[in-house]
Amino acid sequence: MVLTSGLLVVDANRRWRALHLPFAERGDLAQMVFTDPAAASFYADLRHEEYDVVALLLDAVADERTRSEAEAAVDRLRERSARFDRLWAGPRVRPRLLDTYAVRHPDLGDVAFARRTVRGDGLVVRVSTPHPASARLLPLLDHLPV
Repeated sequence: MVLTSGLLVVDANRRWRALHLPFAERGDLAQMVFTDPAAASFYADLRHEEYDVVALLLDAVADERTRSEAEAAVDRLRERSARFDRLWAGPRVRPRLLDTYAVRHPDLGDVAFARRTVRGDGLVVRVSTPHPASARLLPLLDHLPV
């Protein structure tokens, strides 16, 4: 998946889109995490994902090249999510460049990935490699509509 500094999804493969089908709108990662009702049951650790969004936006706001877009995303989230507003005002957190991304997909069950995050040129690139127990489930995503 490729994101802008404001966490808008600019590219994602078919399996990512199928995995995230429970979300009404899959074009804004921050909105998915903080405002979509599906987040509460989809993310195995919603708090982890919330802190991740805050950390990515903090990084983007600190960089003058990406500040404007990130600040616009922050403003939108602060208006729409009291939880985001509290986390944004709280202690500063740093992005995790290597972490685990775990979800509860309604059709596949629990799926976990090792996730690597790389920032550069105003973009955030995330590469997720399935944990061995989850790898066998991924081909099933090819049969879901996107």
